Amino acid sequence: MKKLIEGIEKLSKFTGTIAAYLIIPLTLVVIYTVLMRRFFGNSPDWGFEVTIFIFGIMILLTGADTLRIKGHIIVDVIQPFIKGKLSLILLFLVNIIIVVTAFILLTKGIELAVESTRIMEHSAHQTSFNPSIWWFKWFIPIAAFILWLQSLAEFYKLWTKEDM
Repeated sequence: MKKLIEGIEKLSKFTGTIAAYLIIPLTLVVIYTVLMRRFFGNSPDWGFEVTIFIFGIMILLTGADTLRIKGHIIVDVIQPFIKGKLSLILLFLVNIIIVVTAFILLTKGIELAVESTRIMEHSAHQTSFNPSIWWFKWFIPIAAFILWLQSLAEFYKLWTKEDM
């Protein structure tokens, strides 16, 4: 079981690292768009939507890694004020909520992505760029699956009192 947990944590770290590096193309697109608008009066149509795609992927892919490093808000805000058994109960409850929520996101995300792919959905922003967005919607179930796996790993570590 330890190898499985380590594998899940490596996957979470890997997706978090990929998401972190997406800040580079996001920054470049924003800079390019601003420079084009500011100095040439002609902002590219694709600038707005590409930044939404990149930022959305970043947010989705960092959830599991943030859980892995215990970076979610419960650690910073609530946890320092609660000690002992109550702290353990709170962590169990939070992990149960995350497991259930991630599973719902996974199942509903698959439905959404399949339907979007079936109709070959395009952006609703009605720009001349009008990109396909069906591929983007697949990041929802992918990220939810990784978050679900990481939340199960966290639940297992909490249950067995192992810190890997």
